[in-house]
Amino acid sequence: MYLFFVKGTVQGVGFRPYIYRKAKENNLVGYVKNVGNGVEVLINDPEFVNKLTDLPPLAKITDHITRRIKADRVYTDFKILESSASEGETQLPPDIFMCKDCLKELRESKNRRNNYYFITCTNCGPRFSMITDYPYDRPFTSMSEFKMCAKCLEEYSNPLDRRYHAQTIACKDCGPRLILLETNKGINKDITEDSDIGTIKKAVSLIQSGEFISIKGVGGFHICALADYRIVQEVRTFLKRPNKPFAVMVKDLDMLHEIAYVSEKEAELLHSPQRPIVVLKKKNRNSLHSISELDTIGVMLPYTPLHYLIFDYINRPLLMTSCNIPGTPVEIEESLGKYFLTHERKIVNRCDDSVLKVIDDKTFYLRRSRGYTPLPVGLPINCKDTIAVGAELNNVICTAKSNKCYLSQYVGQTYKLETFNYLKATVEKFVKLSRLKPKTIACDLHPTYNSSIYAQGLARKYNAKLIRIQHHKAHVASVAAEHNLKDYVGIAMDGLGYGEDGKIWGGEIFDVNEGVNFRRIGHLEEQPQLGGDSAALYPKKMLFGILSKILNKKALIELRLFEEKEAALYLKILKENFNTHYTTSAGRILDAVAALLGLCEIRTYDGRPPMILESTATEPLELDPVLKRAKGKTILMTTPLVKFLIKNLHKDKGRLAATAQTYLARGMLEIAKSAGKPIVFSGGVAYNRMISSYMMKNGVLVNKEIPSGDGGICYGQAYLANLL
Repeated sequence: MYLFFVKGTVQGVGFRPYIYRKAKENNLVGYVKNVGNGVEVLINDPEFVNKLTDLPPLAKITDHITRRIKADRVYTDFKILESSASEGETQLPPDIFMCKDCLKELRESKNRRNNYYFITCTNCGPRFSMITDYPYDRPFTSMSEFKMCAKCLEEYSNPLDRRYHAQTIACKDCGPRLILLETNKGINKDITEDSDIGTIKKAVSLIQSGEFISIKGVGGFHICALADYRIVQEVRTFLKRPNKPFAVMVKDLDMLHEIAYVSEKEAELLHSPQRPIVVLKKKNRNSLHSISELDTIGVMLPYTPLHYLIFDYINRPLLMTSCNIPGTPVEIEESLGKYFLTHERKIVNRCDDSVLKVIDDKTFYLRRSRGYTPLPVGLPINCKDTIAVGAELNNVICTAKSNKCYLSQYVGQTYKLETFNYLKATVEKFVKLSRLKPKTIACDLHPTYNSSIYAQGLARKYNAKLIRIQHHKAHVASVAAEHNLKDYVGIAMDGLGYGEDGKIWGGEIFDVNEGVNFRRIGHLEEQPQLGGDSAALYPKKMLFGILSKILNKKALIELRLFEEKEAALYLKILKENFNTHYTTSAGRILDAVAALLGLCEIRTYDGRPPMILESTATEPLELDPVLKRAKGKTILMTTPLVKFLIKNLHKDKGRLAATAQTYLARGMLEIAKSAGKPIVFSGGVAYNRMISSYMMKNGVLVNKEIPSGDGGICYGQAYLANLL
């Protein structure tokens, strides 16, 4: 007999019944069973693995070991055995869409799951959001409290059935109940109808009447409403998001084509099992302006049976945004809203929607979460058991062991207490799920970040080595690791990061040797950041600091961007150097340009000024980058850019916006090319389509599976911590 041990995404994806059917087809004997870190197959065929050429849609084998053994008994049949525990880790499946087979059954009038809002099978449905531990079996999920009826148990026990060991298996008789609640003064009133369809119709009627409803999704609640101006403004007030773009859900591509352009690549992503939000170019900049003030809009397709059933009774795009106050985690309880369309299955692991953007046919992960977490991303090195706690903003953590990195779902802004607690809970969860025995803790270089302070405590708790990684080094290293480069030049462009000189960096170029030897060979010109962090909120402060280098008080006032008293106060602050820092941040330069062009005066959400600038850009004017050598580095001067824009303020704003973005891209690339090495590019500015497009057309490498923004920092931290 031959014992095969298989690793990969092989639990919760129909792998065991697939093995069972393959063995039966070939008249083989033995068994298959889940173990904690994979699947074990005992069989009388040494070449059996080579027959596994048509895996289930979500299954993936990453490694297997085969050895010949002496069987403890004579096998006369092939069976699926009960799971057993193990010390190792396995690749847990992510939450995915509803498959075509289930969608077909949902529509069949005589099917017992017709119109059942929680229909799933082995090939689809919730996974990570309901897992407490593994092996991935029902007792280790939030479905454990629902006892299967006789019919479901029969399907669950039949290896030839599509629902064999589908841990989400349920039906109208034994599954979680759909509930509609109305809240009044903190008291929930059950207004559920006698049938699921009746309840859904009632919820839709509330939406059509102008109400918004909190709907319990796979990894958290969504706020759902009509995409009408008045209603959207009410949602904005309720969620305290005055300007941040919302996402919409559309019934199908026909509905999508009415509001946005979609390429073949974008359509493929929208229809993928992960069902992410995809950022698309609007057909009309002013359409759905209350949803998104940009020239783009985030769109997703239905991915649960409940979504499909809702669209049976409404034929319009729906606002569908995460239910949370800015800076706090997405809600998983009935706590934020007036009406709740909810159900009884607990969300064990909250998980926001993933957000993707396509630039020049290349996929950028703005947020890697539902649909992708907790699948690992490979590392080009073998590493010690590592926890990397990521960045302070847009936080994602990871655990790494061997050559795998397990990135968490999106965590968020850890300066908020609720999110900081979520960060700590997420670390504990991933240490458990990846069976980690931490030897190394990696964090940001900034000494006062909550994540950095927490990392110190983790190092003490596990008696592990604490390694601090500079923010922008982690950014470029995340790309280098994905492309298996150790000698390269890295360009990092973002809003801010604590520099090794104690200043605020954000437009950096490194010459890297042997993966860990970083030499800062260039950066953007240092500019005064008036008022410290407040300059990030009020872009005119950043602009004033730059303008003060080239204009006197009278000229500053003549720009009509600043009142006389305001200008006098800012000049005094600069003269006395009060609460004024100097920064090389690319994000702050884009902020300043947005303010100069009158596009944005206040940042009400992360990246707002540069995103509006990106949306406005058309064709650039001709402006060569101005470079300067100083202290052994090449500096891209940004004051000449602002001076040029002032002289041309009478020209089209779209062209001026494009000029600023192209200037930064050309200048940074020109410096990087001087080293004569492969070039990588990362950081939040990499989401800018004009800048990234320019870089990629000139051969620059970008992230593949990792977010370019701070959501990818943990991956770079883990990688560098194991090279040092």
